[in-house]
Amino acid sequence: MPQAIQTLNLYRRHASDCAVNKSRIPVKQRKFFMDCQCPIWIYGHTPTGDTVPRQSTKTTDLKIAEGVRDSLLARPIDASPVHGFGINECIEKYLAAKGGVVTEKTVGQNRKALERLSRYAASRGAVYVGQLTGDLLEDFKTAGLPSDMKMTTKAHAIAKVRCFLKVAYLRKWTKEPLVHQTTPLRAIYEQKEPYTDDEVTKILDESLNLNGATHAYAKHPATFRLLLELMLETGMRVGDAIHFNPAKLSQGESLWVYTFKPQKQRRAERQKTLEAFISDRLKRAIGACKWLSPELPFRYGTFASSYLGGQVYERMQTIGERCGVADCRPHRLRDTFAVRRLLHGMHLEDVSRLLGHSSVKVTEQYYAKWVTSRKQRLEKLLAESFVDVV
Repeated sequence: MPQAIQTLNLYRRHASDCAVNKSRIPVKQRKFFMDCQCPIWIYGHTPTGDTVPRQSTKTTDLKIAEGVRDSLLARPIDASPVHGFGINECIEKYLAAKGGVVTEKTVGQNRKALERLSRYAASRGAVYVGQLTGDLLEDFKTAGLPSDMKMTTKAHAIAKVRCFLKVAYLRKWTKEPLVHQTTPLRAIYEQKEPYTDDEVTKILDESLNLNGATHAYAKHPATFRLLLELMLETGMRVGDAIHFNPAKLSQGESLWVYTFKPQKQRRAERQKTLEAFISDRLKRAIGACKWLSPELPFRYGTFASSYLGGQVYERMQTIGERCGVADCRPHRLRDTFAVRRLLHGMHLEDVSRLLGHSSVKVTEQYYAKWVTSRKQRLEKLLAESFVDVV
């Protein structure tokens, strides 16, 4: 679970021999791992805006450390209307309400964007929502986001901040609709680049050379290769492919039909189902491979889907380095599926349905240059009109 935003943060300074250093927890998140006896430190801001520099709580007991934090948080808060609600407090309320509407992954994405806003606002001396201004929010778009962040990612982050500001006004956390003072960023969608046929061959061949692990994907390279083939043949996202359940296959006229509910959708909306189509060859290969769990061939343990998706990403990064394929990652298998279908003359609307996009416009934004069938049709119609004129 992501670390909750606090005005004061507790973390452990882990010793070199602490078990967390040998765990699969990402390095940046290890300091928030509390199931050990390493010293606990604290840093952040008090409700009155005072900065608490990084310092030891002089204890390894979490409850004692929480008591130290609570004593700092108990300082009187300026109740003047200029300040009102703390930014972090409002973010937590907002995320708690979102939790019942969207997926955990989406909540995490909102958290990341709003944490950036909170940190930037604090650097400008704003700890309370009442201290936010249109000027600060506009500056955040350029100075508060990483300079190397893609424009589409920036646009999505600002959209999440604007949603938060809209709710802040509706819930009377702010006295004015700051969302109207924060203009949205226009996303510039980059055209997707699929793998070439040669790159696909290299990736699949090199995937069989994974080794050096005692469990999961690296221990069973043949199973991992089939996972990649499944994404390439169906266009499924990595999270959906990991949860592929052969028991849900039904016989079609020439292919096997797999009906599933994609993980990427809003909880509050009517849950949609998608269909993927599996060849008999791939079905038989998956049925005969080493399954990573009794029920599902590609899922193991009790880890969250995002964690397992990260494991697939890391394995593909290793494969790409070994076989010389740049930007080797799971989602490009989905892009390759889409482009291959378009180049074979499949209509954009049909490809959009197979990908599970909310609109054909979304598909066209990413794959416009690969829509040869539409170009050919327009060319034919235009050529025929010229003949009629003559």
